[in-house]
Amino acid sequence: MSEQLLDDSPLVDREAAPELDPARPLPTPEVLPVIRPIVDGERTQGTGPTLDVVDPSSGEVFARVACAGPDEIDQAAEAAARSSALWRSTPFEDRGAALRRLARLIYEQRFEIAELIAREQGKPTVEALTLEILPALDHLRFITHRAERYHAGLAVDPRHPFYAHKRAHYLYDALGVVAIVTPSPLPFTIPLVQSAAALAMGNAVLLKPSPRTPLCGLRIGELAEQAGFPAGVVNIVPAVPEDTLRLVTHPKVDKVFVTGGLEAGQHVMAAAGCTPLPVVLCLGGKHPSIVAGDADVEFAARGIVWGALANCGQNCGSIERVYVEERIASKFIDRVLAEVDRLIVGESLDEGTDIGPLGSAERRQSVHRQVSEAIANGAKLLRGGKIPDGPGFFYPPTVLLEPPHDCALLQEETLGPVIPIVVVESLERALLLANDSKYALCASGWTKSVEHAGRMMQGLQAGVVTINDVLYSFGEPAATWSGYRRSGIGQNHGTPGLREMSRQRFVSFDPQPGEAPIFAYPYDGEMSTMVKSSVEFLHADGWFPRLAAIARIFRSKRFRSRLSPRRVVMAKKHQVK
Repeated sequence: MSEQLLDDSPLVDREAAPELDPARPLPTPEVLPVIRPIVDGERTQGTGPTLDVVDPSSGEVFARVACAGPDEIDQAAEAAARSSALWRSTPFEDRGAALRRLARLIYEQRFEIAELIAREQGKPTVEALTLEILPALDHLRFITHRAERYHAGLAVDPRHPFYAHKRAHYLYDALGVVAIVTPSPLPFTIPLVQSAAALAMGNAVLLKPSPRTPLCGLRIGELAEQAGFPAGVVNIVPAVPEDTLRLVTHPKVDKVFVTGGLEAGQHVMAAAGCTPLPVVLCLGGKHPSIVAGDADVEFAARGIVWGALANCGQNCGSIERVYVEERIASKFIDRVLAEVDRLIVGESLDEGTDIGPLGSAERRQSVHRQVSEAIANGAKLLRGGKIPDGPGFFYPPTVLLEPPHDCALLQEETLGPVIPIVVVESLERALLLANDSKYALCASGWTKSVEHAGRMMQGLQAGVVTINDVLYSFGEPAATWSGYRRSGIGQNHGTPGLREMSRQRFVSFDPQPGEAPIFAYPYDGEMSTMVKSSVEFLHADGWFPRLAAIARIFRSKRFRSRLSPRRVVMAKKHQVK
């Protein structure tokens, strides 16, 4: 089969494509088919650069993806804008049915999708199921049910006694076209959940997957097509950085969601700000975890090792700093080392592998630079810390003791299998160090004490704080996933995440209109008396001045023609103080 014939194919047949079957030998790059963008329900030519998709376990190219060029990005935006007008007016029953079909397809193809994730991104297959497939299905169920409540609007309970008779609602309208830019560490779940939230709220999607993991993004487009979403509602446009900026500033785009590193977020926000265009950013993290002196040492050690090393440490919520009180430090460190020593590092598709490779050679070099710098500045290396020989982008689980507070390992995002441990004299010192960071995405603590748990939940400055657990909030559909400082702005997941995918509007209907609004013209003597009495009735201290004021108000014909005195008195009892 020639490369030219494969290039002309509108769609790569997954059943016939040997490059996507892990059981077959890797073909040489010269005969790999080129997989193309999905725009308006069709495979386009892919006029941008071609990406080599590398298996992190072997370092070998196993697929190629053609990026969307500038014209194709314009086509995708135009198609999304056209389709969004019809999709937003589609009855929610039909939108929900399409989302449920999508969930069913993911469930039916869960093992195939997990193998694709493992091969393209590098996490073990079992982790692909636990960290990606399961959260995707859970979030889809939550999104489908919760978005339905927003479809008809949410009733507002008027709190002002003079407006208690009105019928008011918050309506949540579709934005239109949502651009979603996603990273490689969770290449399936992050784009899937954000796209599903956008679709549930009536938007069309322009999804730009990571250039390291474009196949997972394209798979979402295929699943959406199989689920029956209309052409143009879901567009998958792999793109290089310079064309990504074209995407996020396109005049047809109504809002941009970016998950990734700080630098990428800064570039996108700067470009979108010139439009101006609303942006939600979920960027880096530097998750501090505090082990209080009364913590269950074994439980804390197991939780921290998993929280730091799952997905080879490449989650934005991974634990990247550990502060342990000195009275249990020795026992805790011993337990951490025992947990690390029993982990198996291996190829992502091998059964029994605990930790797979890092996503790229560049990521491995970045992690190793931080580790080497920390050691050079006084940190004690307890485990790992050396780049192994052989193929792939493997890096051993690494434990360091007492890295200096100002080193990159404790200040910059690492995204690698590294556990830096700092011993502190008190919980208050741990909180001080934990909060001394430009990032504020996730934090955690470990304690048996309700008092200490409360102190850490209040004191740890992060968008997500969990005590005696870690990472689970990403898989809890009702929990938000958001940070502040340089970790981002805006909300993802939960009901706040759905609201980010919509425009909130306040609407009301007065079923008993009077001659005119209560405070309308003319500003005559009767109006003056009624207004002054209204202020006293609503805000004076004590019941006597209020009763005197309401008596004066009720003598006003202007007032009685518009409002029922009984309704006003009853509503006053429920007024928010």
